[in-house]
Amino acid sequence: MLAVAVVLAGCKSNPPAATPDAGVAAAPAQAPTALPAPGPALSYLKSVGSQRCEWIRQPLPSGAPTTIFAFDGDCSRSEVTWSPNGKEGLVFTWPVGEGAVPRVWRVDLTAKTGKPMELKGLPGGTGEQGPDKPYIEKVGFDAQGRPVVLVSDVYSDREPEKGPGGEQLLSFEGQRYPLTGKLGEGRPGLALAYRLEGADWKRFETKASVYEAENAPGVNVLDAARALSVVQSPTAARELPGQQASESAARMLDAAFPGQDESGKWMTLTTPGGALHYRASNPGDDSLRPAVPVRWEQDGKLAELEGLTAKEGDRLGFQLRGGLLVVTVQGETSHASVYDTRTKKNLVSVQGAESAALWPEPSKP
Repeated sequence: MLAVAVVLAGCKSNPPAATPDAGVAAAPAQAPTALPAPGPALSYLKSVGSQRCEWIRQPLPSGAPTTIFAFDGDCSRSEVTWSPNGKEGLVFTWPVGEGAVPRVWRVDLTAKTGKPMELKGLPGGTGEQGPDKPYIEKVGFDAQGRPVVLVSDVYSDREPEKGPGGEQLLSFEGQRYPLTGKLGEGRPGLALAYRLEGADWKRFETKASVYEAENAPGVNVLDAARALSVVQSPTAARELPGQQASESAARMLDAAFPGQDESGKWMTLTTPGGALHYRASNPGDDSLRPAVPVRWEQDGKLAELEGLTAKEGDRLGFQLRGGLLVVTVQGETSHASVYDTRTKKNLVSVQGAESAALWPEPSKP
């Protein structure tokens, strides 16, 4: 499993309209014959034209960015992950719109080339969309470095079966699976895990779950979901990072920023260089998400984050590893900044960065 300590917040936004399926290409010709240079780095996706995206590695604290892989697709509908040994990656682009299909590329990080993976044999692999249609939700590697795909099949118009004692059962390929968790306002559905074995996808886990409700487990009910080596971008997770601010910190923040919506609250993220405070606000759907204002606390005073251009209404995300902090912003545009938490220096800021996250360290043999 990738050795990476991550603090994440936010949730995936609705992806934009889809485009017709397109081809794939390697990154521009380069000469390295080894893995990317060791050391901390920022990973992000960036558009380089209409429906063209590059996966980029930015060394930290400084250095020239390197294009790892280029593909035809929308960066804002794509995400990446790494194999446990750090030698391979997966790029996943999810479909939206009529005729769109999910696409996955397997990337050799040494050669900086990638090949599309065949998904037609999977439920949801053809991209057919609508109520009661399965869809691919997550892609990653297992601990052995094998690609794994997680599929959700939400029951919209279908009804679960009734079992002995009134339990709800969902059927799939001749088997019935009891619904785990409380249904509440959510919808029942199947969570399916498939692993690539040779040239074929093999289903190895199935559970019934609850979807489309706050804190519903969805596909995360699977053991396979917890074992995947997926490194999410900071705005892709559900939980708020850190802990609620202390009473003294909240009073200081209220004095500095009066008139905050009472539905929100002040949060504190503890870093090696001290406290970072931010406002968790309600975007109108009964959830709280990281937002502005965001400030360092130094010697009892509040300090702005150098080069951070977030504004009211933007969605923020934080990822902390060691002394490095990634702050991502999603709004009218997307960008990412990396800070040294001890010096408070902005090491790099990238406009237009999507799925930004710290490059994980490979697991030790």
